[in-house]
Amino acid sequence: MEQQPPPSANRSPGRRLLSNPVVRILLGTLLVWLPAPLVTKTAHALIPAPYGHLWPTVLAALLVWLAYRFFVLRVERRPVSELSTPGAFRELASGLLVGVSMQALLFGVLWVLGVYRVDGLVAPSSAMLAVVPLYVGVALLEEFVGRGIVFGISRQALGTLWAVVISALFFGLVHAPNVGANPIGLLTCTAFGMLFAAAYMATGRLWLCIGIHFAWNFAQSQVFSSLVSGTSDGTGLIRGHLTGPDWLTGGSFGSEGSVVALALALIGFAAFMVKARARDLGVVGGPSRPAVVVDGHAPASAALGA
Repeated sequence: MEQQPPPSANRSPGRRLLSNPVVRILLGTLLVWLPAPLVTKTAHALIPAPYGHLWPTVLAALLVWLAYRFFVLRVERRPVSELSTPGAFRELASGLLVGVSMQALLFGVLWVLGVYRVDGLVAPSSAMLAVVPLYVGVALLEEFVGRGIVFGISRQALGTLWAVVISALFFGLVHAPNVGANPIGLLTCTAFGMLFAAAYMATGRLWLCIGIHFAWNFAQSQVFSSLVSGTSDGTGLIRGHLTGPDWLTGGSFGSEGSVVALALALIGFAAFMVKARARDLGVVGGPSRPAVVVDGHAPASAALGA
């Protein structure tokens, strides 16, 4: 009886290379990440303000969206089920509510502790809306790369547990070069990477993650006037300032460097992980056991020891 060659033997060298998860992660990250800084930096250099600030961020967000869809459809060769539209508005709205609520709770606790001082209120302005495309682009970029690519490919190769760890560490490390980065702030970013991964597993889609991510950043800056991972975008609706020890205020990294923010991120991770287990989404399996996929995902409970 004639022996059939293995399926990999019929693949082109390029497809065999792309079968390596590390190669796909690197390629996807470069493909999705590079357009945003290239567009914004080029526009800022060639076009005077304010014309060179608003539309490049809109264009960059659009390019990030298109680049991710291209990567999934053409490189991974699968449907973009994580961005399917039925129920997307509900999940996105839920994410916005969660992100704003977490920020309100964070600054409420800091106010009670006496380290957040309210100096007054500021009338809403168009400048506050002008940063919306920026925060939308940041949320899309970091969720597409952190969850869609790093988490998604890692879970196929190693299972859910390692995918959560790898994607969370990745999310923490990409914030390390930011101004004022400190150990607590990087731990908070890592914990948020875990939270976003759990939110992704809880729904099987990225809309909830994108909503939380956008609302957290926007409310932090444009409502509570805090630095966002070491960067500033002006005064928010509540003109306030943080004063006290860096471990509580976050120092020059902003409120994300506070132990209160770290605690909230860990609580959020636990809450979404409970929901993910209840929905039985995620990926089963590790390097010695093939992943079991259900509707693009598979039960998280087994990989997490349930």
